Amino acid sequence: MVETQSPTVITVSVIFAVFTFAALSLRFWARAVLVKHIGTDDVLIIIASIFSFFFLGASVRAAQLGLGAHMDEVFSRGTDNLVAYAQTVWLSSILYNACLGFIKISVLALYMRLGDKRLRTLAVVMILVVAAQTTANVLVCILQCTPVRAAYDVTMPREAKTCININAFYLATSACNILTDLLTYSLPIPLVLRLQVTRPQRVGLAVMLSLGLLACASSIIRITFIPALLDSTDPTWDIAQPMYWSVIETNVGILAASIPSLKVIAKVYFPRLLGTQSGRGAAGAGGGVGGTAGASSGGRGCGKSGIWTSARSSRQSNLDGFETRIGSQEESSTEALATAAAAPPPDGKIEVTTQVSMEVFDRRVMEEGRGAEMC
Repeated sequence: MVETQSPTVITVSVIFAVFTFAALSLRFWARAVLVKHIGTDDVLIIIASIFSFFFLGASVRAAQLGLGAHMDEVFSRGTDNLVAYAQTVWLSSILYNACLGFIKISVLALYMRLGDKRLRTLAVVMILVVAAQTTANVLVCILQCTPVRAAYDVTMPREAKTCININAFYLATSACNILTDLLTYSLPIPLVLRLQVTRPQRVGLAVMLSLGLLACASSIIRITFIPALLDSTDPTWDIAQPMYWSVIETNVGILAASIPSLKVIAKVYFPRLLGTQSGRGAAGAGGGVGGTAGASSGGRGCGKSGIWTSARSSRQSNLDGFETRIGSQEESSTEALATAAAAPPPDGKIEVTTQVSMEVFDRRVMEEGRGAEMC
């Protein structure tokens, strides 16, 4: 039986293709149907996903042509197969670098809409850095040899072509990608640390906005396999692990960039997971003695004490002996930032929503000492 890693490459590619497609479908359901707004970051992640799916296809095709098999096995399949294999690997390197760049730029575009001036400025700087890095990487992958077809045409005589050491280039770009990953995904941490919230809330927000560091972890694992390629005598075998870790890295990046958007779906359809009441069912609830009526954003009601944390209230006595109180409670900075990350407003500012609730109770019942529990 021929020893090969090709099935592993194919399996990893197919599994992540399914997960990524599912996450993207949910993300755009949330944005297009629930939020009814598609942002720049959404468009950019779509472009990244197109590159990702082509990269997945190239990875599967390369595995079919011999990636993951030993070099003598690939040579035994003939020159045409070897040229097709080399051309597919060459194409996959272009798609991989383009995909990584658009993922990071999409995340940075989201940061620009969180309303913090300093974060916006840093995001613009990082977009320029990542765009320059991505452009350079893609151009080097395309133009690594002169003439260009020499990168994959193994039938060309050695003296008829000039090529860079592409494996050394992969090692250098991997290190640079790790650096820009760390800078990109840690960028919102100072903003989160400045929030006047509890530590668990702060940690939760930091984790949600920094999930892309998982892609960085994949990149770190990937780079450990690249040195073996520098002087490899069996490159078709040794490239298998860097290839499927490249698949993991790009798709984890897309998944991490899409997870904050899924909070909208959870909030609407599974409110108990977030400890909230669905925004669809909050309006018009209650009524009668001790009941409440009104509109709620985020679905939070008042506590049994009827005390608002940040409220202005008015009281009106009606002729029928009923008394009405209207109060408003501002959404916390944590909820505002989390909401902005999940469904950023189109004007680029964090929306602080106001929840309004109206309490109606029988004043005569209160006077008789029987009491009425509000809310």
